[in-house]
Amino acid sequence: MAIDLFDPITLSAMVRQLPDTPQFLKNMFFKNRMTVPTTRVAFDLYKGKRRVAPFVSVRAKAPVAQKIGYTTNEAETPLVAIKDVTTIEDVLKRMPGEVLMNSGTSPQERGMELLAMTMRDYEAQIGRREEIMCSEALFGGVIHVVGEDVNYDIDLGLTNVGTASVLWDAASSTADPIKDLQTWYQECIAKGYKTPNVCIMSQNAYDAFIARCKDLGYLNQWHLLNLESEPQIMADGVYYAGRLRMPNLRIYVYNQYYIDDWTTPGTPVEKSIVPKGQILIASDSMLSTLYYGVLVYSDPLTRTTTSVMGARGADSWVEKDPDRRMFRMQSRPLPVPQEIDSWFVATVAATE
Repeated sequence: MAIDLFDPITLSAMVRQLPDTPQFLKNMFFKNRMTVPTTRVAFDLYKGKRRVAPFVSVRAKAPVAQKIGYTTNEAETPLVAIKDVTTIEDVLKRMPGEVLMNSGTSPQERGMELLAMTMRDYEAQIGRREEIMCSEALFGGVIHVVGEDVNYDIDLGLTNVGTASVLWDAASSTADPIKDLQTWYQECIAKGYKTPNVCIMSQNAYDAFIARCKDLGYLNQWHLLNLESEPQIMADGVYYAGRLRMPNLRIYVYNQYYIDDWTTPGTPVEKSIVPKGQILIASDSMLSTLYYGVLVYSDPLTRTTTSVMGARGADSWVEKDPDRRMFRMQSRPLPVPQEIDSWFVATVAATE
């Protein structure tokens, strides 16, 4: 049986074969991925306490234990979609890198090359959106869904948020970054389920951290701090800076950016994925899930629908007069860190 390359299921399979866009927060904290057969998902947010089993008399009844505290929330998986138009002129023109004269590339072959390039580009754009959503969930506890005819928030109820009593980069600062980290580390242990083992910093937060540690003489105290003489590049815009020994935290610096052209349309702003001046203390094994809602496609000719369960879905169709092929890629991601308050977010340096 002949396979229609532009069938939604075939296109979705092609999308899944493309290389994944490097995404540090997504890959570190949202390793659990779940596809659901609906566009809405229900998820539990845990906020428990370390209760201790009571002593009782041999003649007394055992008391009824209280249930672990959690709330069940429901949210729509936000639709992320992007579309491309390929015209007759596009498949007749020479592509970047193609031989100037007599390349031997047919319009059909050029069309497939254009499709592959578009799919790689759209995969990167959707992957970047996922990373921004992961950042918003972790650093603010609120995912902002703002776009074409859509504007709402998904509030996860994070309360472990604070500001250093003295900013690390303040003029004549008296801040002690290591004492601050120890305090927030204990906050995570007191309120959450996990013992933190990573600290992610924005670039200016890390610069202030190093400057204050140098002033306080910590850089020479190996029992407190082990920094890499040559930081290890982990991914694009991410490097491992070293380890804080007391408390035991691996320090990463995340210095990656994106263009925000939806908050104030017409005035794009470059923003950092890790908000400027902020740090995150967390465990890389805390319970978090990246949900993907179902994608549904309709065919006006056959009057049928096709459901695609997966991280990505794509479809294509032809329009006449003018002749052109439309290509669309979609996803419905929703990152949910379920052990709320098992991590801590702090503002330690200038945010502007």
